[in-house]
Amino acid sequence: MASIKCNSLVVEVTHLTEIYGPAQALENYLKQNSSEFLIIAHPLSTSSLNYSTCKTYVNGGLRRTTHYRTLKSPEVISYIQHFLLTLYILLFKVKRKIGIYIGIDNLNAFTGVLLKTLGLVDKVIFYVIDYTPIRFKNKIINSLYHILNVICVKHTNYVWNVSKRIASLWKMLGIDNRKNIVVPIGVELKKVRNVLKSSSRKNVLVYAGHITKSKGIQLAIEAMEEVIRYFPDVTLEIIGTGPFERELKEMVKRKNLEKWVKFLGRMKHDELMRYLPTCGIALATYEPDPNNITYYADPTKPKEYLACGLPVIITKVPWIAKEIEKAPMGIAINYDKYELVSAVTKLLSDESFYEKCRESAMEFASKLDWNKIFGKAFTKIQREDYE
Repeated sequence: MASIKCNSLVVEVTHLTEIYGPAQALENYLKQNSSEFLIIAHPLSTSSLNYSTCKTYVNGGLRRTTHYRTLKSPEVISYIQHFLLTLYILLFKVKRKIGIYIGIDNLNAFTGVLLKTLGLVDKVIFYVIDYTPIRFKNKIINSLYHILNVICVKHTNYVWNVSKRIASLWKMLGIDNRKNIVVPIGVELKKVRNVLKSSSRKNVLVYAGHITKSKGIQLAIEAMEEVIRYFPDVTLEIIGTGPFERELKEMVKRKNLEKWVKFLGRMKHDELMRYLPTCGIALATYEPDPNNITYYADPTKPKEYLACGLPVIITKVPWIAKEIEKAPMGIAINYDKYELVSAVTKLLSDESFYEKCRESAMEFASKLDWNKIFGKAFTKIQREDYE
């Protein structure tokens, strides 16, 4: 795996939650493949994290970690606070020329554009991991969100998009295909263990991820009332934490489903990737809201489920639902309780279909290694630089 051809500092600036995703995967890649790498990570307002972190790596080793306490505030105020903190760190603490700056989300990418204009950055990559037409309820702020997107798409050197759906938006703005690159979500395959062994807990349905209303876990809880009538030994395990967790726990209690629905809390990513293969069926029941970020994105969890050999029941929201249905690697459904019950019944009662889904899932996921995905992306942009 070749190192990035950059003789100066590589910087990643991102927002994140407690849930492992592309920001953390990129950090893991860059710290091993660049001589000097710095990451600034700010907490999203929906997370329980209450500080920003700046980490510096030299030749793969962690040299320094600094935490910056941030004030809990409304989402927009938090973004402004993080924007100013990023500028402070890079202008007054780092005080060095940056070779490659990667901004995950438009505000972080805009910071890179500003620093490039000042002559402090050579190349800026706008890494677009999500998009939605209505990001903010306030129309003025939502318009600013779209203006920032356009500025970043037009004035960064490269745009990395997690899906073709997002890339097509920028293509309509006239962005050249050589700049407008699809960099899909991957999986850290080396963390997956014991996938080839058939699970002894086939009757365990599992959801793992950030617990928000848009993830649609409430549909699974509603379906459990019907599922246990036919399969009384089936349980639902919910792994993770988030702002909608309390409502879901109240829903479970109200429906007297405590025996069948378990909240396991947050797991470290390494532990999660060892745990998922012990389950039976994975759920990705996203709400079908046209403004759901998942529609445009390439969600991480379905791919991690597949890598762990789990057949997936997914709503027809993200693009990967079509792939899951076609292979098949599971069952794609509408956001409907009875369709979910029917899908669970199919997978639990048809052993041949279940095993076919497992085999297809592992074959599909074998091509999703993060190192190969990021390596290909950097190779592409470096090849463009020499042409």
